[in-house]
Amino acid sequence: MTIDQLETLEMIVEKGSFKAASEFLNKTQPSLSVAIKKLEEEFDLQLFNREEYRPKLTPEGLMFYNWAKQCLLSFRELQTVGQELGSKKVEPFLTVVLDPLVRFEAIEGVFQETILSKHPTEMTFRSEIMSGGLNSLLSGDADFSISTKSGENENIESVFFDKIEMIPVVAKSLAKKLPNLTYKSLKQFPQIVVLQQGDKANLLKRDGKGLVADSKKSYVTDHALKHRMIMNGFGWGSLPFSEVEKELSRGTLIQIKDEHVKPFYLDLHIMRMKHKPMGPVARAVWEQLLSNCIKQNPQKNSNR
Repeated sequence: MTIDQLETLEMIVEKGSFKAASEFLNKTQPSLSVAIKKLEEEFDLQLFNREEYRPKLTPEGLMFYNWAKQCLLSFRELQTVGQELGSKKVEPFLTVVLDPLVRFEAIEGVFQETILSKHPTEMTFRSEIMSGGLNSLLSGDADFSISTKSGENENIESVFFDKIEMIPVVAKSLAKKLPNLTYKSLKQFPQIVVLQQGDKANLLKRDGKGLVADSKKSYVTDHALKHRMIMNGFGWGSLPFSEVEKELSRGTLIQIKDEHVKPFYLDLHIMRMKHKPMGPVARAVWEQLLSNCIKQNPQKNSNR
């Protein structure tokens, strides 16, 4: 039995066919069939039901597959540890993706002398909205992400980081044009909504309860642009309370208080790829982010 055989089994089950598995692994279908056949012969065990059109695990095959997954998990964790201990290489650069809603005090300490001044590592911070943070991790374009979760992924390590209060607001200049500040009056003006190109499927996950179904919409691909458009009276929408607190106190923005347009919360998470090796700088940055997470939400994170 080899790791290669177990990974072949894993991919056939996950991808649903020998063809899809061979394309993913960049191997021929016959080579995958040989690997499975040798594995079955070694233990005198039938893993797949040959009578099915698509490969389907036998009851014994399912039990073997579940144990194989645990074995592969341990192997990959050991592989990561070995790479981190063996190379001890300092990363030339690291990339952190930040949701535009991240409060900057949340990343304090990342530039501390103990982390970066002793090493030549260059840090890049990039802004992504909605599923952009998670996608950047999965594609290998980022090392860490602080953003909303667009779904569960077994390859991602995720820790709750911060809770952002979003409140519906309208500019004073626009409110003056309305007979009263109700949703019925607001419907004549568009709701300004942040939308990443090609990401309408995740829109509800990003704007949550703040997305009013039967209102007119104006979509923007940048949070700063959304803020400016609302401030200049081009429409109304939800913005972080911490971001508009001063405008509210000055009266340049007015909070909308209507049962159809309610405040809501967005949860931000810090995320990384579970089995991606971390050098000394990456580990220090990750531990600093975890520390900031615990400082901000001691009660939420006490049961991690």
